[in-house]
Amino acid sequence: MTEDPDTEILIEMNRIGGAMEVRAISAGDGLEVSFSAPANAAQYDIQKLARSKLAYVRRKMSGGTQPVGEGPQGQTKRDGKGGWIA
Repeated sequence: MTEDPDTEILIEMNRIGGAMEVRAISAGDGLEVSFSAPANAAQYDIQKLARSKLAYVRRKMSGGTQPVGEGPQGQTKRDGKGGWIA
């Protein structure tokens, strides 16, 4: 079984007006992500989002896919630009 590289995450938060600029670095492999969150977001929610985004970026870098939505007969609808069609 492989160990989770996101066991420890270093988080830097900078408040800019009504938003929080967040940088998260996985201590296990040094992967870094950044995102914005509302300034009044709970720290737990920011940590959860950081873990989710690190996992998403890691899957994307390894060529894995993430389920994003389903079209007719369970097919995923994508727009060809990295997004998906609702």
